[in-house]
Amino acid sequence: MKRIFALALVLAVAVIAPAMAERPIAELKADYEAAVKLAAAAPQDYALNWKAAKAARDYADQLVTDEAAGWKDTARPIAKDGMKFGEIAFKINPTGVEGWYWYACSVGSYSDCVSILKALGEGLKGKTQMGFENAYKFDKKYDKGGPILGLGRFWQVLPGIAGQDRKKAEALFNEYLSIFGADPDMGASIWYYRGELYKDTGRTAEAKVDLKKGADKGNKNAARLLAELK
Repeated sequence: MKRIFALALVLAVAVIAPAMAERPIAELKADYEAAVKLAAAAPQDYALNWKAAKAARDYADQLVTDEAAGWKDTARPIAKDGMKFGEIAFKINPTGVEGWYWYACSVGSYSDCVSILKALGEGLKGKTQMGFENAYKFDKKYDKGGPILGLGRFWQVLPGIAGQDRKKAEALFNEYLSIFGADPDMGASIWYYRGELYKDTGRTAEAKVDLKKGADKGNKNAARLLAELK
């Protein structure tokens, strides 16, 4: 869960998946190529297809994060592979969390690479919402609560005209903390997300508390926003 979408916050999905330990691009590329090859040879295998979606998303996500030269053109087709294999997976097993979840995360990475008009024209808002809502329904604790955070962040950063709902976002963030708040390995992004939400709804004192927690755990976005509030 690393960053706000390049689509002027129209779709904030790549930010949502829990942050993994950073891995070398070459390793992610090799995993992606191997996983896609296996999935392409087994179009009815649920596990191979969702694993290909995850590998594609992980690779695309790191390319976007690094913002290397030409990253949009490089990451876009990889993220589309994630969407493709995620969709195959959830069609094979409509009640499995993995297909829906990695599909939605891949939509997020793809969204980082295209224009606002293209994203809206391709229905990415609805696709993102569908993916995370289904992932939440089938196993909200998957990937350390990724579906909860994903859905919460989705509602938080949508623009008002596209259906932003900060109350839903806050409820989801609070739910996440009620489940994972005592986990010492919990990531710092939740504190940034809820702190930002508090700031945007005029609760500056509460925002500072959350943002400091995030900053203390190494979240650069939380540290930046906290500095702006001082």
